[in-house]
Amino acid sequence: MRDIRTDLQDRAKMLEEQIGAAQSQFHTFIEQLRREHQSKLNDLKSDFGTLQRVMKMEDRLVGVLSFSKAPSEPNPPRQLWHQQAQS
Repeated sequence: MRDIRTDLQDRAKMLEEQIGAAQSQFHTFIEQLRREHQSKLNDLKSDFGTLQRVMKMEDRLVGVLSFSKAPSEPNPPRQLWHQQAQS
């Protein structure tokens, strides 16, 4: 009977190399996903902060304009204030 231990060891070594390469690709892919996720998250947080600042500014504008009006006049909807502020 022929001794196949050397063939099996060679095959095991080849499989270990393939496993190592697959793990390396996996870790590279995961790191790329993390960077993309962080970038998107930072963009969204920035947009959210900008939106909050605009909303606060609009709330202050509505507050200032409502003080300058006569007390018997009802407050117009927020959309009208937005349209007036743009013009």
